[in-house]
Amino acid sequence: MLTLTTPEGHRFTADTDVRLASQWADAQLGPGWDTQLAPFDEHIVMNDMIDEIHAIQDGEIPGYTVTTSP
Repeated sequence: MLTLTTPEGHRFTADTDVRLASQWADAQLGPGWDTQLAPFDEHIVMNDMIDEIHAIQDGEIPGYTVTTSP
């Protein structure tokens, strides 16, 4: 499991980085953010969110953490 913790203390937990990115997108962009997007645009947003999660894991974004647990 992956857990993303924000500087404000919000936590998001998911079993894959894709599902974690989906939760993170909902939190940042609002639920249903993808309903008005074309599939290609949705893919771009999700890819950016996954990249952001990987940057957090690498310590590149201060204040955020992504931890792994069994």
